[in-house]
Amino acid sequence: MSSVAPDDVAAQRRAVRDTYRSLRLGLVALVVLLGAAVTLEAVAAGCWQTSVSAYYWTGAHDALVGGLCAIGAVLLAYRDTSELENTALDVAGALALVVALTPTSQEPTCGGAGVPVAALDVVPGVRTGIGALIVAGVLAAVVRLAVRPRVSRTRLENVVRVAAGVLLAGLGSLFLLDAERFATTAHDLAAVGLFLATAAVVLLRGFAARAVSARWGYAYSALGVTLVLALATVVALRATVPTWRHAVLVTEAALIALFAAFWVLRTIELWGADAPPPRGPARARRGTA
Repeated sequence: MSSVAPDDVAAQRRAVRDTYRSLRLGLVALVVLLGAAVTLEAVAAGCWQTSVSAYYWTGAHDALVGGLCAIGAVLLAYRDTSELENTALDVAGALALVVALTPTSQEPTCGGAGVPVAALDVVPGVRTGIGALIVAGVLAAVVRLAVRPRVSRTRLENVVRVAAGVLLAGLGSLFLLDAERFATTAHDLAAVGLFLATAAVVLLRGFAARAVSARWGYAYSALGVTLVLALATVVALRATVPTWRHAVLVTEAALIALFAAFWVLRTIELWGADAPPPRGPARARRGTA
């Protein structure tokens, strides 16, 4: 029976650690890419669109779609030690891809009355893009189930996993049954779901981190609470100041910045740490982390 040399084991651990570090830093870099593209386009136009999504119809289109697709793929690939967090990452990743591949209403260059997405000929592109996403998603899910070791989950983890599957299956069913309605509604639904799933990732990490380090637990919890408060504050301002046309843009910018801050904190926390051992059926379970 052959044995693995200590140097080889160390090299493998280093490779895993560096890969996960690169994924986390990659998410931050992709957020910078999105922010830079939107800012450069706004400077060129001399004004701001009313949402990040509205830049789909501008010169920032390629960076926006490519960046969101890359973020979605990384979130789907990234695994952590909490099954609840992994489920939230899966939902966020899948919805980021839906947001990228479904447009919102088209605005004039400097805002004002826009063209509703229902009046635009977007269905053929959405049908192709989302159809390809469903094919790739189903194939990836089958392969993951086939090759992944069985993991013991709590009842809560199973319920949340099933609920996430039902949510994504519901979006897929809407596309298959009524592609036109999907094309006009999926972007907004997926965007809201993406931000909620992102908030869940941050808050769940705060709960899980407390068992290891109170400092990191409080840091993640504070970030998650700030994320929720930012959303609530802008919603309240939008209700009380209806003439504020850029409420959605400010909300999205704040949430995206907090998303990047989370991955910066995660990178700092785990900079020199090896990958955690996988959870298996034989491992004792306490709680959900």
